[in-house]
Amino acid sequence: MKVNLKIKNDNTVETVPHEVESINIFQFQKALKAIKNILGIVNEDEALKQTFNDMFARENDDQEISPQYVISRAAGAFEAVLLEIPDEGFDLLATLSGIEKKTLMEQKVEDVFDIYDAVLEVNDIEKIVERAKKSFAATKSATKFMRKRVEATAQKQA
Repeated sequence: MKVNLKIKNDNTVETVPHEVESINIFQFQKALKAIKNILGIVNEDEALKQTFNDMFARENDDQEISPQYVISRAAGAFEAVLLEIPDEGFDLLATLSGIEKKTLMEQKVEDVFDIYDAVLEVNDIEKIVERAKKSFAATKSATKFMRKRVEATAQKQA
């Protein structure tokens, strides 16, 4: 999805189209790191932790907020992140949109929300998280099977 970036050079402003695409593995990895930083801040601050817990209306009562939970509710989280942890929120949006953070920060507020909307439109974050969970569960299952096979082989040889 195309968005327009306004790039200011001296006294002129150039409008540059930017294509927001589905995230790649590098963006995914960098986004997870940004989310980890955000979660570290949230989990260290009781008021923020309560804000996130209230905002998400969690079904369970555990106090830790997982990366998967935040990712799958990115739309709701972004508002709180922008208000409470703005620098990390913009790092995350810059990563997901593929726009340099400095360029992102120079945009008008309305344009930043257009960029945010474009990121959500081209990336089904919940689907990505569910797919990752499925793959990780399959890996865990395969690893268990292989470990049991090695243990059985070792017992036969003993």
